[in-house]
Amino acid sequence: MARRHHLLYPALLLSFLFLLAAGCAGGQTPREAFQQQTQDLVMTEYFLDKAGFQHWPVDQTTPKRQALLDAIPRGKISTYQRGGQTYHVYTDEAAQRLYVGDEAAYQRYLALSQGRKLCERVVAPDSSSFWSCYDEYQALTGGRPRSQ
Repeated sequence: MARRHHLLYPALLLSFLFLLAAGCAGGQTPREAFQQQTQDLVMTEYFLDKAGFQHWPVDQTTPKRQALLDAIPRGKISTYQRGGQTYHVYTDEAAQRLYVGDEAAYQRYLALSQGRKLCERVVAPDSSSFWSCYDEYQALTGGRPRSQ
């Protein structure tokens, strides 16, 4: 019986040290992590809106936009280039919306969010689906942004 206690103490000590190290490392509870993610999402969308990104609604009447919404990585700004034009797209899956901005809007977004954690920007490997949506959107709106 005494032998078992001899093995139990080092295991308890090791467990205690692990928990202490995790607590000192600034670990977040799942609730705190969720709250931080939600706050980051709200701030990102606020800055995109204030920077002049257009809202492109996504619904059953816009299958090209739905495909684009499904294809873009979550929480990242995807960059698309064609013929000297550069556009940046961010998805809001919950609201079924795409945020679309030109380079000037993206630079305003960077200025507004300076000093804050930005979402990652990625260059899209295949931009054909975006440009198909873009051309369709321009045809529907006559090249003018829709009211948001």
